[in-house]
Amino acid sequence: MECLKVQLCHGSSFLEEKLPEKRLACSLATFQLSKLSIAGRMQSDSSLEANIYLVNCILDDSRPSRIGLLTRLMERKSVVSMRGGGYRNMVDLDFDQKSNGDKSIQVNIVNFKLVLSIEYLISLANFFAVDKKPKHPTAATQPVKTEKKTKAVKSYEVAVLPSTNTKLKLKLDQPDIILLENMNDSNSLGIVLNNEMDLSVVINPDKMIVAVTFSNLQLLPYCCNLQKQLDLDAEILSPTTITVLVNAPTGKGMHIDVNMREIIIHISPDTIRLLTAISNSFAVNSVLEEHTGNSVINDYSNLWQVKPWKDEGFWFIKTELAEEALNFLEEEVAVLEVTDLQELLIVEIKTMIIILEAGVGTTTVPMMLLELSFTGEVRDWSALLSVGSSLSVEAAYYNEKLSIWEPLIETVDGQNKDCRSWELIVEMHKNDETNGPLLGDDLDEVHFQAAAMTFNVISQDNLELTVTKTALTVITSLAKAFGEAVSKQVQLKKELPPSAYTVRNYTGLDITLLFDKGDFLLFEKTDEISEVVLEREAYASLILKQAAQKKSFGKSVLKEQESKEEHCLVIKLNNMNVIRELYVTKTNNRYFQLPHRTYPGDQWGFVVDVSTDYGYKTITLRSHVQVHNHLTIPVEVYYMTDRGNEVDFCGVAKPKSLLNLPLNAVYTPTNELFFRPKDNGHTISIVPFVWKELLKDPNLRNVLQCNPRDRNDGLPLFINVIGEIEQVYFENSQKKTIASTCYVIHLYPTAVLCNLLPLPIAYTLKGTNEELLLRSGDTTELLTAQINATTIILTVVNYQGQNYVCSKHLKTQMEEVWTFEAVDQKKATLDLGAHIQCDSGFIQISIYCPFWMMNKTSLQLSYRTDDSTNVILHAPELTEPVLFSFRPKVFFSKKKVNLKVEKSEWSEKFSLDTVGSSGTVTCNTRNGVSYEIGVKIHLSGLGLSKIVVFSPFYLLVNKANFDVEVHETLSENAWVTVSALQCVPFWPKYQNKKKEIMLRVAGTTETTKAFTYQNMHSVLLALDNSRGGLCVDCYVMESSTIITIDAYVDGLAAVRLVNHCLTQSIEYHQSGLKDIFSLKPGEFQLYTWDEPSAVQELVWSAGGNEPQKNSLVVDGIGEYKVFHDVTIYWVSFLDGIQRVLLFTDDLALATTAQCAGELERADQEVNLNFFGIGLSLVDDCLKKEVIYLTITSSGIVWEFSKLNGQRYKPFNVKECQVLESAYQKYILDVKLNKKPKKRLVLDGKLEVDFQEETMFRPHHKRIRRTFQSGFWAQFKTFPHQLQLHTKINRLQIDNQLEDAVFPTVLAPVPIPKSMVSDTTPKPFTEASIILRKNEHSTVKQYKYFKILIQEFHVKVDQGFINAMITLFTPEKPKETDKLEHIKLDFKIAHTDLKELASITASQGQKNFYDLLHFSPLKVHISFSMQGSSSLDDPKTPTQIHSDFINLLLQSVGVTLTEIHDVVFKLAFFEREHVFMTQQQLTSKVVSHYTEQGVKQLYVLVLGLDVIGNPFGLVTGIGRGVEDLFYEPFQGAIQGPEEFAEGLALGMKSLFGHAVGGAAGVVSRITGTLGKGVAALTLDDEYQRNRREAMNRKPANIQEGLARGGKSLVLGVFDGVTGVFVKPVEGAKEEGVEGFFKGVGKGMVGLITRPTSGVIDFASGSFDAVKRAAEINEETHRIRPPRYFYPDGIMRAYNRYEAEGNRLLKELEKGKFAVTDHYIAHAKVTQDGKSVCIVTDNRVIMVSKGDIFGQWNCDWQITWGELKEPPRVTEKGLQLMLKESKKKEIGRASCRERV
Repeated sequence: MECLKVQLCHGSSFLEEKLPEKRLACSLATFQLSKLSIAGRMQSDSSLEANIYLVNCILDDSRPSRIGLLTRLMERKSVVSMRGGGYRNMVDLDFDQKSNGDKSIQVNIVNFKLVLSIEYLISLANFFAVDKKPKHPTAATQPVKTEKKTKAVKSYEVAVLPSTNTKLKLKLDQPDIILLENMNDSNSLGIVLNNEMDLSVVINPDKMIVAVTFSNLQLLPYCCNLQKQLDLDAEILSPTTITVLVNAPTGKGMHIDVNMREIIIHISPDTIRLLTAISNSFAVNSVLEEHTGNSVINDYSNLWQVKPWKDEGFWFIKTELAEEALNFLEEEVAVLEVTDLQELLIVEIKTMIIILEAGVGTTTVPMMLLELSFTGEVRDWSALLSVGSSLSVEAAYYNEKLSIWEPLIETVDGQNKDCRSWELIVEMHKNDETNGPLLGDDLDEVHFQAAAMTFNVISQDNLELTVTKTALTVITSLAKAFGEAVSKQVQLKKELPPSAYTVRNYTGLDITLLFDKGDFLLFEKTDEISEVVLEREAYASLILKQAAQKKSFGKSVLKEQESKEEHCLVIKLNNMNVIRELYVTKTNNRYFQLPHRTYPGDQWGFVVDVSTDYGYKTITLRSHVQVHNHLTIPVEVYYMTDRGNEVDFCGVAKPKSLLNLPLNAVYTPTNELFFRPKDNGHTISIVPFVWKELLKDPNLRNVLQCNPRDRNDGLPLFINVIGEIEQVYFENSQKKTIASTCYVIHLYPTAVLCNLLPLPIAYTLKGTNEELLLRSGDTTELLTAQINATTIILTVVNYQGQNYVCSKHLKTQMEEVWTFEAVDQKKATLDLGAHIQCDSGFIQISIYCPFWMMNKTSLQLSYRTDDSTNVILHAPELTEPVLFSFRPKVFFSKKKVNLKVEKSEWSEKFSLDTVGSSGTVTCNTRNGVSYEIGVKIHLSGLGLSKIVVFSPFYLLVNKANFDVEVHETLSENAWVTVSALQCVPFWPKYQNKKKEIMLRVAGTTETTKAFTYQNMHSVLLALDNSRGGLCVDCYVMESSTIITIDAYVDGLAAVRLVNHCLTQSIEYHQSGLKDIFSLKPGEFQLYTWDEPSAVQELVWSAGGNEPQKNSLVVDGIGEYKVFHDVTIYWVSFLDGIQRVLLFTDDLALATTAQCAGELERADQEVNLNFFGIGLSLVDDCLKKEVIYLTITSSGIVWEFSKLNGQRYKPFNVKECQVLESAYQKYILDVKLNKKPKKRLVLDGKLEVDFQEETMFRPHHKRIRRTFQSGFWAQFKTFPHQLQLHTKINRLQIDNQLEDAVFPTVLAPVPIPKSMVSDTTPKPFTEASIILRKNEHSTVKQYKYFKILIQEFHVKVDQGFINAMITLFTPEKPKETDKLEHIKLDFKIAHTDLKELASITASQGQKNFYDLLHFSPLKVHISFSMQGSSSLDDPKTPTQIHSDFINLLLQSVGVTLTEIHDVVFKLAFFEREHVFMTQQQLTSKVVSHYTEQGVKQLYVLVLGLDVIGNPFGLVTGIGRGVEDLFYEPFQGAIQGPEEFAEGLALGMKSLFGHAVGGAAGVVSRITGTLGKGVAALTLDDEYQRNRREAMNRKPANIQEGLARGGKSLVLGVFDGVTGVFVKPVEGAKEEGVEGFFKGVGKGMVGLITRPTSGVIDFASGSFDAVKRAAEINEETHRIRPPRYFYPDGIMRAYNRYEAEGNRLLKELEKGKFAVTDHYIAHAKVTQDGKSVCIVTDNRVIMVSKGDIFGQWNCDWQITWGELKEPPRVTEKGLQLMLKESKKKEIGRASCRERV
């Protein structure tokens, strides 16, 4: 067949009509088969031969819109046949069948091209899609299923193999499968997948064997433009091979072996950008219907009326399909069990390297590398799946300076020979289904089913991470590049060189590059070019010879790089005929001498400057003198010629850049340089700068004067010239000499003026008539200013209608407070700050005002300082900041002011220094009205000014789209109108009485009930009109109370009451009110509080029985006896954001609504278990380790559990110590073959048997010895909930600097000895979260969210702070953009009231939190002024290397002092039964802790006064810090399983009453929730056991429940002791609905699990035990600081080397550490008190002093004193000295050892 062509057209046609005509407008696709041939021959013996070939298969996108664009999506590539002539067929198939039935099939598919367009494939899929809509509606209901239950026994599908042999061979020859970024762009980029596949299948009666090989599998970038495709040389996936072998014997399990060789993946920003664009095309651009805003307002006139629920279709009332109850009783039918097949899958990845690259296009450079190897086994996937795997990980980053990979994830065991990669074990197994949760004998433990699938991720090694300063730079640049790629930002492509190496010649001489002698070639040129001449200021692009041969990464880059060779560039200086070999692998500067001398004896030389940027190396050949121009104008540079009376031009130093001087300008008789601004308006400087004088005076600086050409026109220009010297490496050695000294000459202005005021200033230099304007945030150079001779006149322009002038004489020492005087009013002055900096040799003057006052109150404010005459008025209409400052004498001291509002009295003094804090200032009036003003103090971006914002304490925010009116209840004032979507101040008149207001919609008469605004709450206020009601949220904070008003939307009512009972009516009313309402069967009603200010509690009853109360804030379920034989069930739950209270006599319905996930089986359980984690922060530039952070495992912990229990609990600390001590003695006795007693009595209380792992006294329980991993986390998913439980056992941060005052920065504080007997071992941090899922709602409901952090100390010194600042400061920090900072300051200052309010009242999806609790923080702070870093002179006091911190301290007039053990107590954060958005939660938690911390810092450390309570009174809750703080070690946290267990026991009580009821109830419960609930329900003995448990007397006070009706009981439950946070409380009449209730202000309760649905519980409390000063355990460093090799390369940490290097540094106060590099050390004596140290210069014998423990040098021998190399003899190490060196070495005892 020559051609078969099929055209697809969209649209519709019916068969009864004539065939549709071909219409281009409807065309969708054209599919064409070219030359399809089928030939065959069948013999009489049933043998058969057949051949099929297809020349081409073509697919075109024939849509009219594609004309002129890419349309050919599939075709054969043009491949010439090997048989000569013509093209190969696309598909060749040969079939051969023998007479015995054996078959052989061979298929060859030639490479073809397939372009995948996701959008087009979806269009084709829609074309072939079948309309699945039924033509006739089906019945709405279906019969109940009555199939018989079958018991799931292990079953397998056994493949039936044929009786003949079949062979199949398939060869796929490199198809190109292409994914494009944009199908509409002819130059579109994409990725192409290319590989060869060989498939072999052999099937015979015994087995089936399959072998598949994917060879040369690779991913490459692709471009539709074939010309540009040639330029794409990069790889995404380097060619690799994957082999799959399958062996399936008959009747046995399948064995599969997957083997992957080296896999190398390259990821660059361009790759990410491309993949992001392609993935975005997967999103179907479906046409969305446009929904225009509904202008019709919902009418809620009937909102509060009673309605029948049948019309509403509530999901919780709909009956779910359930299985027939009798099915459970029928005999189960078992499936035939088959023997285990022992299926096995083995996966091995020998090496996988993931390389992150930086750069653009093909010119990318590797920056970070992850090296993995993986082995895994999968077994029995048809039955109980189990997976075991191991992942080895190494990570590194590329250090461009050293051209070497350095480790990020270190190997285990450091650099030892047996070191290995860090290993991660991943296990997964499927669990058998059990019969659901079972109740323990002690009635307080539920045995939960194992999860259906369990994942374990385990690391038994420490994960050691090393992050250097270089690594931080790499990570930062990569993160920025990849972030821009993902967000598809247009990246400003940097002009990158064409090749990896560029040589630039600035020597002023001609230089020849010799390629035949070095490792380089000319880029894009072949080997025929052996040399190239570089003229002056020319450059050449080079490439490595090995890179030209092959571009690839070898295996195990980290291990192979140790043998890496240096790259050599050979050059020839033509004028001198000198050849030099330059090693350019590492980034550094090297000085090379030349055989040429000039007068007065200078020997010439040049510098090889190797720098790197984005991985591209630039090799600059230059002189050793450079000029760095820091000015904003170009400067010409001249040098004095040999003639001595004239200068010659040598170059222009461009602004903010370097100029390399040529050699002939450097080596002159006088070494003089002259300068001139390139403006032709000035002459060359009169006085030269002699750069060689810097050797004598390194601090040499000159001010050079360039006079104007016309003396009558302009002033002279001054250039501040400062020299800097640096010694570099001499030639190819590692030494720096005086001859190899480099000089940098810096050009600065004499003075710089910066305007940091919020308004412009004008400046004039005396002697000129020109006045220049300097905008806010701008900086200018005063090029014509001469220090100590020039006067500057400054004018603050048009500040409040006045100009203020100040005149100052410029000099090196200037006062920092400048007084400006008003031009028109002689007495008006303005005191402003002048921040003077002289760091870089010039004076920088920054004019600022210490305080910007912003008035947001709409009232006139007045400010007064200590000087009562200085009163500043602040009118409400002023939008710009008022500049406020203090007199010069108190400018830099603690500053306080008084405030006055309108005509009120002056307020109390309050501090303006406490940045970051907020509070309230009250101004009283004589008529009893008080003005409350919120004060918030911000720090400006540059740290010099503080922005003080005054706002009304009370704000009204109308979020509705209609106007609202507000009225104070006792006030006679008119109603206040709050316009739609606006915010206005609210000034209440009667503040000392009831703080209540009422609302109404503007234009209506109906008013809401009055509500209070003095505490935090949310309430819906009913309105009897079409609006239905108004929702009010009150946010009470320290500096404001925000009252937000919003329109009613569905879900905001207090409760939806639903009566699902058949006969019973429900009576209800608000607690404390007399009006009683009735809800008949079949009805529902929305209800909100009749009196919002009264107790918000709903009282309900049925049949005139005892009423019940419900707070409507917590989920719950319970039963209510109406009559002896009539029971109804109530259930409280959330339907979205709407609280529902459902009454029903159907238990299954109540259970369904509650979604009781506590009894379900987990779908998945993921356990993370990391033995330990270490993070080392290293400043590799200074060769110093700064920080070592560790998360470590615990010591030995002893635990106990009930004899048949599952959960273990720890003994208290004292008991653990007693048990461990006894156990060690027991083990020792066993090793010594002694016979220890079987039962041991310990401490008079414990009786244990270590062999049987049993405890007999005080309780009969199992015990075990264990430890807690450093990091542990467990995540479980259930059908209706998620659980997360995580622990960090111990966190410690060590200061690794040599002279650290505090070796440990952060560590947990040990438990006081007085409390060890009452406290169990606790992790440093623990978190427990339970999140309920509901398929009918998008609202996340957090049942339990608790985080507990233990008490810890923070100890820092100034040396540590400086080291941290240096570590995180880039080597080339960007200049501070003052204008950007000023813009941000203006943004803060001009934030309006609406924005202030919206920060708190944020929008977004709300979540519901039943219990949210973040523990208090107790932090011990210590600070020392000592401690040094390498940048400091040890003789001078350490200064903080941060202008920002110093400015802040200076502005408040305080200095840091020594602080020892100052205790910060930050109250806990707790919310119960509240809706909050994620943004609200985050901002509230952050502000809760930071505001307390900042205030206590000011009060306790800096001695400043703060506004309000320094210990952060939590307003709106009515509790102070004394109520909201407890000792962290006394806190308790429940794991999710414990919490769920309490609820499960409660559910059991409820279901216990349903036993014996209708079988249908049980079956429907089972149908809804699974077998777990049914298993609990059918436990007949539950009630009797529970009564016995209640009547049983407690064994002791630690175990039993306190009884007798006391409200406060000293006790604990189930062995958990201590003072606990909040009670989990349930009253007898409330069932499980009272999961959490407080037991009173300031009281701490006991957390425990409820023993049943009726929680029989007595809340307990201890008095807070004050910690005694018994912290004797000193915390030590985890490990000594790391050792740095002389070559500066970062290697994995080696403890042996670190200890030896520490010993060398401690020896004789570091005498030898200054000159020597450590090599090795060894202990000479067993006690370790004598040690031999070997350095690169000598051998030292040291001994440890017995009294003071210091290390002393017994003797030392340099290598030069040895006659021959050391030898090992029978007696030890023999050192032979030269005969000429005869002297006594050491003591006799030492000589004997030697």
